[in-house]
Amino acid sequence: MQAKKLVCFFSVLLLLFSGLMCSAGAAADPTATFSGGGVTVDLQYPEEAHPNTTITHDVTITANTELASINIGISIYAPVNSTLQLIKSPPISWGTLHENQSLPTSEIPILLPEQTNGTLYCVMTVQTDQTTETLSYKFYTTQVREMTYSELLENYNVLNNTYNQLLADYDTLDDTYNGLWSSYVALNSSFNELFADFNSLNETYYQSLADYDALNNTYNNLQASYGALNSSYNDLTADYDTLNKNYNDLEAKYTSYKYTSYDSLLANYNGLQSDFDLLNSTHYSLDANYTTLQTAWDTLNETYTELETTLNNMQRSASDSENALNVDKVVMVIFIVALVCLIVFIVYVKRKTKEPYVVIRKETVSMKQDEKS
Repeated sequence: MQAKKLVCFFSVLLLLFSGLMCSAGAAADPTATFSGGGVTVDLQYPEEAHPNTTITHDVTITANTELASINIGISIYAPVNSTLQLIKSPPISWGTLHENQSLPTSEIPILLPEQTNGTLYCVMTVQTDQTTETLSYKFYTTQVREMTYSELLENYNVLNNTYNQLLADYDTLDDTYNGLWSSYVALNSSFNELFADFNSLNETYYQSLADYDALNNTYNNLQASYGALNSSYNDLTADYDTLNKNYNDLEAKYTSYKYTSYDSLLANYNGLQSDFDLLNSTHYSLDANYTTLQTAWDTLNETYTELETTLNNMQRSASDSENALNVDKVVMVIFIVALVCLIVFIVYVKRKTKEPYVVIRKETVSMKQDEKS
């Protein structure tokens, strides 16, 4: 509130200053007039100019009576380095000039020195056939500055507009701050709840991580068992292929001995029947082993899929919890920084204000005691 009062006070001062400058600018007269010796001289000049530029002074001469000769001298001085320096002194002479007749306007070009700073000083002398002595008239003309009044007024208008915009922005930021403070209080409460939830989730995460390690060890053991069973299955498959080849060879031999003697065929038949029974028994054994291996493979594959799904869910849950914690931390840091900046600003404003003080003067009063007492 104290800063807002200071801003309002300076705005009133700026408005008063602008009013005074505008009134002063409106009262300026760009023409100097001199009458005497039967002639009126009007000197028109620019109100403002910059150093190291060329300006013109326009001189208009009007006769108030019949004149036979006119001699006018104009000396223009410029304040350069705290001294007046003559920069232009053109003489103007004319013969007969009838009453109320005006000479053509004469333009006097003036090159201003680079170090000029102040108002040009002009000394005009007039001598006609109506005067016995030279008349003199001294006055000031153009103001020469690095920054003219018009430019200063323009910069003031820009600063005034900027000030009004900053004042509106201040009101907006004040309202925003009040809203942010309310939001901060609510978010602080939410942050405490979220922090408690994070601790709970963190404990759950570590417990889930321990469970995951146990499941991973079980999976590795099952993977090793599956490798051993797969190797056995491959060996049995190779044995089956060998026996099947032998069976085909025996069948071919049986066909080749089909027309041999009965006894020989019977002996071969018995041998083949024995081999067939052996092969059939081996085939059933291999089939049973294959079924067992297939069941173990399906079980391992299902267990692997479940473990992989569980691992993905746990990683996703841990990532979500970590992202939520990071967002809450960033929001908390932003509000803490804003709060610290506000406290520093309030302390600065309070230190700028002067505290009232009271001066207490202590005086000693002495009384004369009664002589009798």
